Amino acid sequence: MSLTISSHFEDQCLRDLLKSFLDLIVLAMLNGNPVHGYMIIANLHRTFGVLFSPGTLYPLLYQLEAEKLIQVKEVKRKKLYALTPLGLKKVNQINMTYKKNSEKIFSFVDRNLH
Repeated sequence: MSLTISSHFEDQCLRDLLKSFLDLIVLAMLNGNPVHGYMIIANLHRTFGVLFSPGTLYPLLYQLEAEKLIQVKEVKRKKLYALTPLGLKKVNQINMTYKKNSEKIFSFVDRNLH
């Protein structure tokens, strides 16, 4: 029984972390060839084993587009999303900021557990 609880906890923890870092992950995923929304969801599922709904992804894509971090092209009735130069700058900035703050958090926790 404890294995099930542990496994469930780990799955929920991963899902929560992915949601927290979804902006960073999606921006990084869009660095390269344009990708449609379904492919983003499929890549997230294949890479992390977590299936996000369109209701989780598309509001983020709309926000990133409004911030001019991604651009959208419609090809054969499908919207393709790609990183803009501003988006590339921002994803690098977010990545560095998240890394720095994560290090602070884990350092604090480690100090207080020992």
